[in-house]
Amino acid sequence: MEMRLPQPLPDESFHSRICRHFNICGFTTEQYLQDIFGDSRASVHPYLNANLGLVCKALNQSVHDIWTNQTLAPLFFHFLPKYRQVIGDINVPPNSLIRASQISAFRERERLHIKYCPKCAEEEVSKYGVSYWHCLHQITGVDACPRHGVWLNHVELPERSHIDMPSIASIQPLDCSPMAAKFANYCGCYLHQIRKNERILSNKKRIERLRKKGFITSVGQVRRKQICKALFVLSEQILPSDSALKPKSEQDFSYWSAALSGTMNQPPFKQLILDFYLEQIADDEKFSHVSKVDNTNSFVEDRCCDLLRKGCSMAEVSRQLGKSRCYVKGIALKHQIPVNLRPKVITEALKQDVINMARKGFHRQVIARKHQVSTGSIELIISTTEGLVEWRKLCKHQSMSRRYKAQITRYLLTQPQATIQNVKTDCEAAFFWLYNHQKYWLDSCLPAPQEVQHVDRVDWEQRDKELSKKVTQILSNSDRKLSRTELDRALGGHGWLTSKKKKLPRTLLTISLCSDKLK
Repeated sequence: MEMRLPQPLPDESFHSRICRHFNICGFTTEQYLQDIFGDSRASVHPYLNANLGLVCKALNQSVHDIWTNQTLAPLFFHFLPKYRQVIGDINVPPNSLIRASQISAFRERERLHIKYCPKCAEEEVSKYGVSYWHCLHQITGVDACPRHGVWLNHVELPERSHIDMPSIASIQPLDCSPMAAKFANYCGCYLHQIRKNERILSNKKRIERLRKKGFITSVGQVRRKQICKALFVLSEQILPSDSALKPKSEQDFSYWSAALSGTMNQPPFKQLILDFYLEQIADDEKFSHVSKVDNTNSFVEDRCCDLLRKGCSMAEVSRQLGKSRCYVKGIALKHQIPVNLRPKVITEALKQDVINMARKGFHRQVIARKHQVSTGSIELIISTTEGLVEWRKLCKHQSMSRRYKAQITRYLLTQPQATIQNVKTDCEAAFFWLYNHQKYWLDSCLPAPQEVQHVDRVDWEQRDKELSKKVTQILSNSDRKLSRTELDRALGGHGWLTSKKKKLPRTLLTISLCSDKLK
Protein backbone atom coordinates (compact mmCIF):
# COMPACT_ATOMS: atom_id res chain seq x y z
CA MET A 1 0.00 0.00 0.00
CA GLU A 2 1.25 3.49 -0.86
CA MET A 3 1.51 5.18 2.52
CA ARG A 4 0.76 8.67 1.23
CA LEU A 5 -2.26 10.61 2.42
CA PRO A 6 -4.34 12.78 0.09
CA GLN A 7 -3.21 16.40 0.10
CA PRO A 8 -5.00 18.48 2.77
CA LEU A 9 -7.85 20.66 1.55
CA PRO A 10 -8.60 24.09 3.10
CA ASP A 11 -9.29 23.72 6.87
CA GLU A 12 -9.44 19.91 6.52
CA SER A 13 -8.90 17.88 9.68
CA PHE A 14 -6.37 15.06 9.93
CA HIS A 15 -9.23 12.67 10.72
CA SER A 16 -10.88 13.62 7.40
CA ARG A 17 -7.68 12.84 5.48
CA ILE A 18 -7.46 9.46 7.23
CA CYS A 19 -11.07 8.71 6.23
CA ARG A 20 -10.43 9.67 2.58
CA HIS A 21 -7.23 7.61 2.52
CA PHE A 22 -8.99 4.56 3.95
CA ASN A 23 -11.77 4.78 1.34
CA ILE A 24 -9.34 4.66 -1.59
CA CYS A 25 -6.74 2.18 -0.29
CA GLY A 26 -8.95 -0.93 -0.59
CA PHE A 27 -8.02 -2.47 2.77
CA THR A 28 -10.31 -3.75 5.49
CA THR A 29 -10.72 -1.65 8.62
CA GLU A 30 -8.60 -4.04 10.71
CA GLN A 31 -5.79 -4.20 8.13
CA TYR A 32 -5.68 -0.43 7.75
CA LEU A 33 -5.63 0.25 11.49
CA GLN A 34 -2.93 -2.37 12.02
CA ASP A 35 -0.68 -0.96 9.26
CA ILE A 36 -1.10 2.73 10.17
CA PHE A 37 -1.77 2.73 13.91
CA GLY A 38 -0.17 -0.57 14.92
CA ASP A 39 -3.43 -1.80 16.47
CA SER A 40 -6.36 -3.38 14.64
CA ARG A 41 -8.71 -2.08 17.36
CA ALA A 42 -7.45 1.51 17.33
CA SER A 43 -9.91 4.40 17.52
CA VAL A 44 -9.36 7.66 15.60
CA HIS A 45 -10.79 10.75 17.30
CA PRO A 46 -12.32 13.35 14.94
CA TYR A 47 -10.33 16.32 16.30
CA LEU A 48 -7.86 15.05 18.97
CA ASN A 49 -5.39 12.61 17.45
CA ALA A 50 -3.16 10.52 19.72
CA ASN A 51 0.11 8.73 18.87
CA LEU A 52 0.79 11.28 16.12
CA GLY A 53 4.51 10.51 16.14
CA LEU A 54 3.94 6.87 15.17
CA VAL A 55 1.17 7.63 12.66
CA CYS A 56 3.01 10.47 10.90
CA LYS A 57 6.13 8.33 10.62
CA ALA A 58 4.12 5.57 8.93
CA LEU A 59 2.49 8.08 6.56
CA ASN A 60 5.60 10.24 5.96
CA GLN A 61 3.91 13.40 7.30
CA SER A 62 5.15 16.39 9.30
CA VAL A 63 4.10 15.90 12.94
CA HIS A 64 4.26 19.62 13.76
CA ASP A 65 2.15 20.62 10.75
CA ILE A 66 -0.49 17.95 11.48
CA TRP A 67 -0.68 18.78 15.21
CA THR A 68 -0.85 22.54 14.64
CA ASN A 69 -3.03 22.94 11.55
CA GLN A 70 -5.15 19.78 11.23
CA THR A 71 -6.28 19.04 14.81
CA LEU A 72 -7.88 21.03 17.63
CA ALA A 73 -5.05 20.14 20.01
CA PRO A 74 -3.70 23.76 19.95
CA LEU A 75 -7.11 24.98 21.19
CA PHE A 76 -7.09 22.62 24.18
CA PHE A 77 -3.36 23.29 24.72
CA HIS A 78 -4.16 27.02 24.96
CA PHE A 79 -7.15 26.80 27.33
CA LEU A 80 -5.87 23.98 29.59
CA PRO A 81 -2.41 25.10 30.80
CA LYS A 82 -2.40 22.50 33.58
CA TYR A 83 -2.43 19.67 31.01
CA ARG A 84 -0.24 21.20 28.31
CA GLN A 85 2.54 18.67 28.79
CA VAL A 86 0.16 15.79 28.03
CA ILE A 87 -1.73 17.51 25.20
CA GLY A 88 1.51 18.63 23.53
CA ASP A 89 3.05 15.13 23.63
CA ILE A 90 3.00 13.69 20.10
CA ASN A 91 3.24 10.15 21.48
CA VAL A 92 0.49 10.45 24.12
CA PRO A 93 -1.90 7.44 24.21
CA PRO A 94 -5.59 8.06 23.40
CA ASN A 95 -6.99 7.60 26.92
CA SER A 96 -4.50 10.03 28.46
CA LEU A 97 -5.22 12.64 25.78
CA ILE A 98 -9.00 12.40 26.26
CA ARG A 99 -8.66 12.72 30.05
CA ALA A 100 -6.31 15.70 29.80
CA SER A 101 -8.65 17.47 27.36
CA GLN A 102 -11.52 17.41 29.91
CA ILE A 103 -14.01 16.38 27.23
CA SER A 104 -16.17 14.51 29.76
CA ALA A 105 -16.85 17.82 31.55
CA PHE A 106 -18.66 19.43 28.60
CA ARG A 107 -22.19 18.33 29.60
CA GLU A 108 -22.42 16.46 26.29
CA ARG A 109 -24.59 13.36 26.41
CA GLU A 110 -24.65 12.31 22.79
CA ARG A 111 -22.25 9.88 21.17
CA LEU A 112 -19.22 11.03 19.20
CA HIS A 113 -20.27 12.78 16.02
CA ILE A 114 -19.04 14.87 13.11
CA LYS A 115 -20.49 18.27 12.18
CA TYR A 116 -20.64 19.57 8.61
CA CYS A 117 -22.25 22.35 6.62
CA PRO A 118 -24.53 21.04 3.81
CA LYS A 119 -23.74 24.03 1.59
CA CYS A 120 -19.99 23.59 2.11
CA ALA A 121 -20.36 19.90 1.21
CA GLU A 122 -22.12 20.75 -2.08
CA GLU A 123 -19.44 23.27 -3.05
CA GLU A 124 -16.60 20.86 -2.16
CA VAL A 125 -18.07 18.02 -4.22
CA SER A 126 -18.37 20.39 -7.17
CA LYS A 127 -14.86 21.84 -6.74
CA TYR A 128 -12.78 18.93 -5.38
CA GLY A 129 -14.95 15.92 -6.18
CA VAL A 130 -15.28 14.99 -2.50
CA SER A 131 -16.62 16.51 0.70
CA TYR A 132 -14.54 16.60 3.87
CA TRP A 133 -14.61 17.57 7.55
CA HIS A 134 -13.55 21.09 8.61
CA CYS A 135 -11.54 21.70 11.80
CA LEU A 136 -13.58 24.82 12.58
CA HIS A 137 -16.88 22.94 12.46
CA GLN A 138 -15.64 20.42 15.07
CA ILE A 139 -15.03 23.02 17.80
CA THR A 140 -17.36 22.28 20.70
CA GLY A 141 -20.04 24.97 20.79
CA VAL A 142 -19.69 25.91 17.11
CA ASP A 143 -22.97 24.81 15.51
CA ALA A 144 -23.17 27.25 12.60
CA CYS A 145 -21.22 27.81 9.40
CA PRO A 146 -19.88 31.39 9.44
CA ARG A 147 -19.56 31.41 5.66
CA HIS A 148 -23.08 30.32 4.69
CA GLY A 149 -25.04 31.26 7.83
CA VAL A 150 -26.72 27.87 8.28
CA TRP A 151 -26.85 25.39 11.15
CA LEU A 152 -24.39 22.50 10.96
CA ASN A 153 -25.69 18.94 10.55
CA HIS A 154 -24.57 16.26 13.01
CA VAL A 155 -23.54 12.79 11.77
CA GLU A 156 -22.94 10.02 14.28
CA LEU A 157 -19.63 8.26 13.72
CA PRO A 158 -19.38 4.47 13.34
CA GLU A 159 -18.38 2.71 16.52
CA ARG A 160 -14.78 1.99 17.53
CA SER A 161 -12.62 2.92 14.53
CA HIS A 162 -14.44 6.14 13.44
CA ILE A 163 -12.76 6.00 10.01
CA ASP A 164 -15.63 4.66 7.89
CA MET A 165 -16.78 7.80 6.11
CA PRO A 166 -20.49 8.18 7.00
CA SER A 167 -22.79 9.04 4.14
CA ILE A 168 -23.93 12.66 3.98
CA ALA A 169 -27.68 12.84 3.52
CA SER A 170 -29.17 15.56 1.35
CA ILE A 171 -30.81 17.76 3.99
CA GLN A 172 -32.36 21.17 3.42
CA PRO A 173 -30.06 23.65 5.23
CA LEU A 174 -31.65 25.78 7.95
CA ASP A 175 -30.65 29.40 8.40
CA CYS A 176 -28.96 30.05 11.74
CA SER A 177 -29.16 33.16 13.89
CA PRO A 178 -26.75 36.00 13.00
CA MET A 179 -25.20 35.69 16.46
CA ALA A 180 -24.42 31.98 15.92
CA ALA A 181 -22.60 32.77 12.66
CA LYS A 182 -20.75 35.63 14.34
CA PHE A 183 -19.65 33.36 17.20
CA ALA A 184 -18.46 30.67 14.75
CA ASN A 185 -16.41 33.27 12.85
CA TYR A 186 -14.94 34.51 16.15
CA CYS A 187 -13.91 30.94 17.08
CA GLY A 188 -12.28 30.47 13.68
CA CYS A 189 -10.25 33.66 14.09
CA TYR A 190 -9.38 32.69 17.68
CA LEU A 191 -8.10 29.27 16.54
CA HIS A 192 -6.05 30.89 13.75
CA GLN A 193 -4.45 33.30 16.25
CA ILE A 194 -3.58 30.42 18.59
CA ARG A 195 -1.92 28.52 15.75
CA LYS A 196 0.13 31.63 14.92
CA ASN A 197 1.04 32.18 18.62
CA GLU A 198 -0.77 35.53 18.56
CA ARG A 199 -3.03 34.77 21.56
CA ILE A 200 -1.90 34.68 25.20
CA LEU A 201 -4.20 33.30 27.89
CA SER A 202 -4.37 35.98 30.59
CA ASN A 203 -6.76 36.00 33.51
CA LYS A 204 -5.76 39.60 34.32
CA LYS A 205 -6.97 40.83 30.93
CA ARG A 206 -10.26 38.98 31.34
CA ILE A 207 -10.83 40.48 34.80
CA GLU A 208 -9.96 43.93 33.44
CA ARG A 209 -12.57 43.50 30.69
CA LEU A 210 -15.16 42.39 33.26
CA ARG A 211 -14.38 45.48 35.33
CA LYS A 212 -14.54 47.74 32.28
CA LYS A 213 -17.95 46.34 31.31
CA GLY A 214 -19.25 46.90 34.84
CA PHE A 215 -19.45 43.27 35.96
CA ILE A 216 -17.08 43.72 38.93
CA THR A 217 -17.97 45.84 41.95
CA SER A 218 -15.74 48.41 43.60
CA VAL A 219 -14.66 45.79 46.17
CA GLY A 220 -13.72 43.23 43.50
CA GLN A 221 -16.82 41.00 43.59
CA VAL A 222 -18.25 39.62 40.32
CA ARG A 223 -21.85 40.59 39.61
CA ARG A 224 -22.94 37.00 39.03
CA LYS A 225 -26.60 37.62 38.26
CA GLN A 226 -25.93 40.15 35.50
CA ILE A 227 -23.12 38.25 33.75
CA CYS A 228 -24.83 34.83 34.04
CA LYS A 229 -28.06 36.24 32.64
CA ALA A 230 -26.22 37.84 29.71
CA LEU A 231 -24.29 34.63 28.95
CA PHE A 232 -27.48 32.56 29.16
CA VAL A 233 -29.22 34.82 26.63
CA LEU A 234 -26.16 34.62 24.36
CA SER A 235 -25.98 30.80 24.58
CA GLU A 236 -29.67 30.63 23.57
CA GLN A 237 -28.77 32.51 20.38
CA ILE A 238 -25.61 30.65 19.35
CA LEU A 239 -26.65 27.06 20.17
CA PRO A 240 -29.49 24.92 18.72
CA SER A 241 -32.54 24.40 20.91
CA ASP A 242 -31.63 20.75 21.65
CA SER A 243 -27.97 21.39 22.53
CA ALA A 244 -26.71 19.75 25.74
CA LEU A 245 -24.11 22.50 26.15
CA LYS A 246 -26.61 25.13 27.27
CA PRO A 247 -26.71 26.31 30.88
CA LYS A 248 -29.89 25.23 32.64
CA SER A 249 -31.18 28.72 33.42
CA GLU A 250 -30.22 32.33 34.06
CA GLN A 251 -29.45 31.31 37.66
CA ASP A 252 -27.13 28.43 36.71
CA PHE A 253 -24.21 30.07 38.52
CA SER A 254 -22.29 26.80 38.94
CA TYR A 255 -22.01 26.49 35.13
CA TRP A 256 -19.99 29.71 34.87
CA SER A 257 -18.47 29.99 38.36
CA ALA A 258 -15.13 28.36 37.54
CA ALA A 259 -14.60 30.46 34.39
CA LEU A 260 -15.57 33.68 36.21
CA SER A 261 -13.42 32.92 39.25
CA GLY A 262 -10.23 32.90 37.19
CA THR A 263 -9.76 29.13 37.04
CA MET A 264 -8.06 28.76 33.67
CA ASN A 265 -8.33 24.97 33.30
CA GLN A 266 -11.86 25.02 31.92
CA PRO A 267 -13.35 23.55 28.71
CA PRO A 268 -12.66 25.79 25.69
CA PHE A 269 -16.37 26.43 25.00
CA LYS A 270 -17.01 28.26 28.29
CA GLN A 271 -13.94 30.45 27.88
CA LEU A 272 -14.66 31.12 24.19
CA ILE A 273 -18.22 32.29 24.82
CA LEU A 274 -17.07 34.44 27.77
CA ASP A 275 -14.31 36.10 25.73
CA PHE A 276 -16.67 36.51 22.76
CA TYR A 277 -19.20 38.30 24.94
CA LEU A 278 -16.64 40.57 26.58
CA GLU A 279 -14.80 41.44 23.35
CA GLN A 280 -17.63 41.78 20.85
CA ILE A 281 -21.05 41.93 22.56
CA ALA A 282 -20.85 43.80 25.87
CA ASP A 283 -20.18 47.53 25.62
CA ASP A 284 -19.07 50.23 28.02
CA GLU A 285 -22.61 51.56 28.49
CA LYS A 286 -23.22 48.94 31.14
CA PHE A 287 -20.30 50.36 33.07
CA SER A 288 -21.73 53.87 32.91
CA HIS A 289 -25.11 52.51 34.01
CA VAL A 290 -23.55 50.78 36.99
CA SER A 291 -21.62 53.94 37.82
CA LYS A 292 -24.88 55.89 37.80
CA VAL A 293 -26.44 53.35 40.15
CA ASP A 294 -23.42 53.53 42.47
CA ASN A 295 -23.52 57.34 42.40
CA THR A 296 -27.25 57.28 43.20
CA ASN A 297 -26.68 54.97 46.15
CA SER A 298 -23.86 57.21 47.39
CA PHE A 299 -26.13 60.27 47.10
CA VAL A 300 -28.91 58.54 49.10
CA GLU A 301 -26.41 57.52 51.78
CA ASP A 302 -25.03 61.07 52.08
CA ARG A 303 -28.57 62.49 52.25
CA CYS A 304 -29.42 59.99 55.00
CA CYS A 305 -26.38 61.05 57.05
CA ASP A 306 -27.26 64.75 56.67
CA LEU A 307 -30.82 64.22 57.89
CA LEU A 308 -29.68 62.12 60.86
CA ARG A 309 -27.08 64.71 61.89
CA LYS A 310 -29.81 67.38 61.81
CA GLY A 311 -31.68 65.40 64.46
CA CYS A 312 -34.46 63.96 62.31
CA SER A 313 -36.05 60.79 63.61
CA MET A 314 -35.58 57.46 61.89
CA ALA A 315 -39.23 57.40 60.82
CA GLU A 316 -38.95 60.86 59.23
CA VAL A 317 -35.69 59.98 57.42
CA SER A 318 -37.24 56.75 56.23
CA ARG A 319 -40.24 58.61 54.76
CA GLN A 320 -38.13 61.27 53.03
CA LEU A 321 -35.71 58.78 51.44
CA GLY A 322 -38.24 56.05 50.69
CA LYS A 323 -35.98 53.55 52.50
CA SER A 324 -36.71 51.16 55.33
CA ARG A 325 -35.94 51.91 58.99
CA CYS A 326 -33.46 49.01 58.91
CA TYR A 327 -31.53 50.76 56.09
CA VAL A 328 -31.47 54.05 58.02
CA LYS A 329 -30.34 52.29 61.18
CA GLY A 330 -27.53 50.52 59.32
CA ILE A 331 -26.27 53.81 57.84
CA ALA A 332 -26.33 55.38 61.30
CA LEU A 333 -24.29 52.56 62.80
CA LYS A 334 -21.87 52.57 59.87
CA HIS A 335 -21.10 56.28 60.28
CA GLN A 336 -21.40 56.24 64.10
CA ILE A 337 -24.26 58.71 64.15
CA PRO A 338 -26.27 58.60 67.41
CA VAL A 339 -29.95 57.87 66.84
CA ASN A 340 -32.64 58.83 69.36
CA LEU A 341 -34.77 55.73 69.84
CA ARG A 342 -37.31 55.03 72.57
CA PRO A 343 -36.93 52.68 74.39
CA LYS A 344 -33.14 52.80 73.95
CA VAL A 345 -31.66 49.28 74.22
CA ILE A 346 -28.57 49.32 72.00
CA THR A 347 -26.37 51.78 73.83
CA GLU A 348 -22.76 52.61 73.04
CA ALA A 349 -21.64 50.42 75.95
CA LEU A 350 -23.72 47.49 74.68
CA LYS A 351 -22.43 47.99 71.15
CA GLN A 352 -18.81 48.00 72.38
CA ASP A 353 -19.39 44.83 74.39
CA VAL A 354 -20.94 43.14 71.35
CA ILE A 355 -17.91 44.10 69.25
CA ASN A 356 -15.51 42.75 71.90
CA MET A 357 -17.37 39.43 72.17
CA ALA A 358 -17.63 39.14 68.38
CA ARG A 359 -13.89 39.77 68.05
CA LYS A 360 -13.26 36.94 70.52
CA GLY A 361 -15.26 34.55 68.34
CA PHE A 362 -18.54 34.20 70.24
CA HIS A 363 -21.54 33.06 68.20
CA ARG A 364 -24.21 35.65 67.34
CA GLN A 365 -26.91 33.75 69.24
CA VAL A 366 -24.74 33.61 72.39
CA ILE A 367 -24.16 37.38 72.23
CA ALA A 368 -27.87 38.00 71.60
CA ARG A 369 -28.91 35.87 74.60
CA LYS A 370 -26.51 37.71 76.89
CA HIS A 371 -27.79 41.17 75.96
CA GLN A 372 -31.45 40.18 75.43
CA VAL A 373 -31.61 41.54 71.87
CA SER A 374 -32.35 39.93 68.51
CA THR A 375 -29.74 38.09 66.46
CA GLY A 376 -30.41 40.54 63.61
CA SER A 377 -29.34 43.47 65.80
CA ILE A 378 -26.10 41.67 66.66
CA GLU A 379 -25.49 40.92 62.98
CA LEU A 380 -26.13 44.55 62.11
CA ILE A 381 -23.52 45.74 64.61
CA ILE A 382 -20.98 43.17 63.38
CA SER A 383 -21.50 43.93 59.68
CA THR A 384 -21.21 47.70 60.18
CA THR A 385 -17.96 47.47 62.16
CA GLU A 386 -15.04 47.82 59.76
CA GLY A 387 -12.89 44.69 59.46
CA LEU A 388 -14.87 42.64 61.99
CA VAL A 389 -16.51 40.31 59.46
CA GLU A 390 -13.16 39.48 57.84
CA TRP A 391 -11.61 38.89 61.28
CA ARG A 392 -14.37 36.45 62.28
CA LYS A 393 -13.99 34.59 58.97
CA LEU A 394 -10.25 34.26 59.59
CA CYS A 395 -10.84 32.99 63.14
CA LYS A 396 -13.37 30.44 61.92
CA HIS A 397 -10.98 29.25 59.22
CA GLN A 398 -8.14 28.80 61.70
CA SER A 399 -10.44 27.08 64.20
CA MET A 400 -11.65 24.56 61.63
CA SER A 401 -8.07 23.98 60.51
CA ARG A 402 -6.92 23.16 64.05
CA ARG A 403 -9.97 21.00 64.76
CA TYR A 404 -9.75 18.93 61.56
CA LYS A 405 -5.97 18.52 61.84
CA ALA A 406 -6.39 17.25 65.40
CA GLN A 407 -9.17 14.87 64.31
CA ILE A 408 -7.09 13.25 61.58
CA THR A 409 -3.96 13.14 63.76
CA ARG A 410 -5.86 11.38 66.57
CA TYR A 411 -7.41 8.96 64.09
CA LEU A 412 -4.01 7.99 62.64
CA LEU A 413 -2.57 7.52 66.15
CA THR A 414 -5.40 5.16 67.14
CA GLN A 415 -5.49 3.42 63.72
CA PRO A 416 -1.82 2.96 62.68
CA GLN A 417 -2.76 0.47 59.93
CA ALA A 418 -5.33 2.79 58.32
CA THR A 419 -5.14 3.50 54.59
CA ILE A 420 -5.94 6.75 52.78
CA GLN A 421 -9.36 5.34 51.90
CA ASN A 422 -10.04 4.59 55.58
CA VAL A 423 -9.20 8.19 56.51
CA LYS A 424 -11.44 9.51 53.73
CA THR A 425 -14.36 7.33 54.88
CA ASP A 426 -14.08 7.73 58.66
CA CYS A 427 -13.06 11.41 58.72
CA GLU A 428 -14.91 12.58 55.62
CA ALA A 429 -15.62 16.20 56.58
CA ALA A 430 -12.09 16.78 57.92
CA PHE A 431 -10.47 15.07 54.92
CA PHE A 432 -12.25 17.09 52.24
CA TRP A 433 -11.98 20.43 54.10
CA LEU A 434 -8.21 19.99 54.42
CA TYR A 435 -8.02 18.70 50.83
CA ASN A 436 -9.59 21.97 49.59
CA HIS A 437 -7.80 24.39 51.94
CA GLN A 438 -4.54 22.80 53.19
CA LYS A 439 -3.72 19.98 50.79
CA TYR A 440 0.03 20.20 51.42
CA TRP A 441 -0.42 19.41 55.14
CA LEU A 442 -2.90 16.62 54.36
CA ASP A 443 -0.54 14.96 51.87
CA SER A 444 2.33 15.08 54.37
CA CYS A 445 0.17 13.56 57.13
CA LEU A 446 -1.59 10.75 55.27
CA PRO A 447 -0.09 7.24 55.21
CA ALA A 448 1.92 6.22 52.18
CA PRO A 449 -0.14 4.67 49.36
CA GLN A 450 -0.08 0.89 49.38
CA GLU A 451 1.35 -0.93 46.41
CA VAL A 452 -1.07 -2.84 44.24
CA GLN A 453 -1.05 -6.52 45.15
CA HIS A 454 -0.05 -8.64 42.19
CA VAL A 455 -2.29 -11.62 41.53
CA ASP A 456 -0.69 -14.38 39.49
CA ARG A 457 -2.60 -15.62 36.47
CA VAL A 458 -4.03 -19.12 36.60
CA ASP A 459 -1.83 -21.89 35.22
CA TRP A 460 -4.59 -23.94 33.63
CA GLU A 461 -2.27 -26.74 32.59
CA GLN A 462 -1.20 -27.30 36.19
CA ARG A 463 -4.77 -26.99 37.42
CA ASP A 464 -5.89 -29.52 34.80
CA LYS A 465 -3.41 -32.08 36.18
CA GLU A 466 -4.57 -31.50 39.76
CA LEU A 467 -8.27 -31.66 38.92
CA SER A 468 -7.95 -34.87 36.92
CA LYS A 469 -6.54 -36.60 40.02
CA LYS A 470 -9.26 -35.15 42.26
CA VAL A 471 -12.01 -36.20 39.82
CA THR A 472 -10.67 -39.76 39.74
CA GLN A 473 -10.59 -39.87 43.53
CA ILE A 474 -14.12 -38.44 43.92
CA LEU A 475 -15.62 -40.84 41.38
CA SER A 476 -13.88 -43.88 42.88
CA ASN A 477 -15.10 -43.01 46.40
CA SER A 478 -18.67 -42.24 45.33
CA ASP A 479 -21.27 -44.96 45.89
CA ARG A 480 -23.68 -43.50 43.34
CA LYS A 481 -23.64 -41.92 39.91
CA LEU A 482 -22.89 -38.18 39.83
CA SER A 483 -23.85 -35.54 37.28
CA ARG A 484 -21.22 -33.15 35.98
CA THR A 485 -22.77 -30.31 38.01
CA GLU A 486 -22.65 -32.39 41.20
CA LEU A 487 -19.06 -33.31 40.44
CA ASP A 488 -18.20 -29.62 39.95
CA ARG A 489 -19.91 -28.82 43.26
CA ALA A 490 -17.79 -31.49 44.95
CA LEU A 491 -14.69 -29.72 43.60
CA GLY A 492 -15.75 -26.47 45.27
CA GLY A 493 -18.45 -25.08 42.96
CA HIS A 494 -16.10 -22.88 40.92
CA GLY A 495 -17.67 -23.74 37.56
CA TRP A 496 -14.49 -25.43 36.32
CA LEU A 497 -16.36 -28.38 34.76
CA THR A 498 -19.03 -26.17 33.20
CA SER A 499 -17.90 -22.72 32.08
CA LYS A 500 -14.13 -23.52 32.06
CA LYS A 501 -14.29 -27.05 30.69
CA LYS A 502 -12.53 -26.11 27.42
CA LYS A 503 -9.39 -25.30 29.43
CA LEU A 504 -9.34 -28.72 31.13
CA PRO A 505 -8.89 -31.39 28.39
CA ARG A 506 -7.20 -33.95 30.67
CA THR A 507 -9.98 -33.68 33.27
CA LEU A 508 -12.64 -34.12 30.59
CA LEU A 509 -10.81 -37.19 29.29
CA THR A 510 -10.80 -38.65 32.81
CA ILE A 511 -14.54 -38.00 33.09
CA SER A 512 -15.24 -39.67 29.75
CA LEU A 513 -13.22 -42.74 30.81
CA CYS A 514 -15.34 -42.98 33.95
CA SER A 515 -18.63 -42.45 32.14
CA ASP A 516 -20.14 -45.48 33.84
CA LYS A 517 -20.07 -43.56 37.15
CA LEU A 518 -21.76 -40.46 35.70
CA LYS A 519 -25.43 -39.86 35.12
